[in-house]
Amino acid sequence: MGIFKDLTGCTFERLTVIKRLENNKYGKARWLCKCDCDGNEKGYIGSQLINGNTKSCGCHARKRASEANKKYNTYDLSGEYGVGWTSNTNKEFYFDLEDYDLIKDHCWSENRGYIDTKVNNISLRMHRLIMNAKDTEKVDHIYHKKYDNRKSELRFCTISQNGCNMLTPSDNTSGVKGVRWHKRNCAWEAYIRINKKQINLGYFSTLEDATKVRKEAEIKYHGEYRLQTV
Repeated sequence: MGIFKDLTGCTFERLTVIKRLENNKYGKARWLCKCDCDGNEKGYIGSQLINGNTKSCGCHARKRASEANKKYNTYDLSGEYGVGWTSNTNKEFYFDLEDYDLIKDHCWSENRGYIDTKVNNISLRMHRLIMNAKDTEKVDHIYHKKYDNRKSELRFCTISQNGCNMLTPSDNTSGVKGVRWHKRNCAWEAYIRINKKQINLGYFSTLEDATKVRKEAEIKYHGEYRLQTV
């Protein structure tokens, strides 16, 4: 058996040893340490402290990553709202000036039109970060501008409400959401979906009449969550 060395009170870079903990499952001594950054306490294996492999709670690496990430995005904060450029496509994105401190330490790129970053190797979209959305919460870009993450352009919604504001499907032949050509009746059919149920709004000889009825139904059934375009 090796000679026990008490590390209590010893300092290893940013870590100060507080007390000994139970050995890990391999029988190696563990020590509770407090980090200088914000008093974060965590257990570490003694040999890793002594040989210099562990120097902080991870704050040092996060700080270095934060400084490196700043090199990937440039910002213009001179206007009424902030403007940034993505690291991969140099696309503009917008945000409220008050949210700059929230986003500045991340590296933002364009991903399927959204402004996206990685946190612990997991994708995080800017609009969800800004709205502090929980995993179960849905956030809607009101006017479908995925690059515009100002809070005035975002809102919380249900899955059903988000569906109300979805753009016209690519396979739509009329160019109007909720309107299609009905071959058997040789007329334009207008319809709308409410809570996964389809409501038929009638058949019309002209696309204009079908579109008018569909838009009126959107106001009635979808309200503020109806399809929004600018």
